[in-house]
Amino acid sequence: MRLLNSFVGLSLLLGWALFAATTGSAAGAGRLINCHEKNRGLVTRTRPDACEGRVVSDAEAASIRQRRQDYVKESLGVNVSPSVLGKRMAGVGAGFFVDDKGTILTNAHIVKGCSTITVSPPGQKSSPARLEEISLALDLALLKTNLRSRRHAVFAPADHRVSGEVAIIGYPSQGSPQQTPILTKGTLPDTGSRPTAARPLPLKVAVRPGNSGGPVLDASGRVIGVVFAAIDTKRVYQQTGQLARDIGMAIPNGISLPFMTRNGIQPTLADSPKASPDLLKEAKRYLARVECWL
Repeated sequence: MRLLNSFVGLSLLLGWALFAATTGSAAGAGRLINCHEKNRGLVTRTRPDACEGRVVSDAEAASIRQRRQDYVKESLGVNVSPSVLGKRMAGVGAGFFVDDKGTILTNAHIVKGCSTITVSPPGQKSSPARLEEISLALDLALLKTNLRSRRHAVFAPADHRVSGEVAIIGYPSQGSPQQTPILTKGTLPDTGSRPTAARPLPLKVAVRPGNSGGPVLDASGRVIGVVFAAIDTKRVYQQTGQLARDIGMAIPNGISLPFMTRNGIQPTLADSPKASPDLLKEAKRYLARVECWL
């Protein structure tokens, strides 16, 4: 909401400046004109002899101001949706489409208790989403939308042995909510055994707020897990005396696949890995930012 408040504040400031300029004394009102300073993209009310730009009509001045406000809103990456007016953003995470019917898989802790949920696929505006199913025990949730993604995620089989290089894709916070998805590379240690539903996947990767709910991909782009947590480095050090930097945890397919199946979703599986030269480009086709509003 910080970005949204910034835009609203700017709009009020511009509106007040216009009000102040156009409601001066009756004696001075007739001597004011609309002056368009092209280099700055601004329109001000000023005296004719003080104008260093082009004199424009009231209608053109209003159009220029509106274009500037639209530009500021776009630059800030704000999606203003009537469904969230009057609400505050409580959290941001990731999710991804798992079928061609607009179903998104994400973490339960991202959408728990939200009065409104919206989703934003890359390059698209926010759209409302409905909580279809949630499991707090598994930290998984399914959202229903009216969107149709260009592609949905492909999963590795639940018993597939995973190790080596992996990548996570989400919206990691960088001081403010991230608007575009970011790929972060890491590794998954080879434990010498196949993953089980009882054991989460440990990831040697920098997990940040906003990564939760995003997919963990193997080198071929198959989903092998869902990011849900990061190890608390400070707490681990206090308890063990050891530094555990950039350690994340993911929900393995042995948990997420049965969860989807029980709720009527038939996830797409790929037994054999395929070449995927650009993981981020491919993932953008089925990824979405998940936004919780209160």
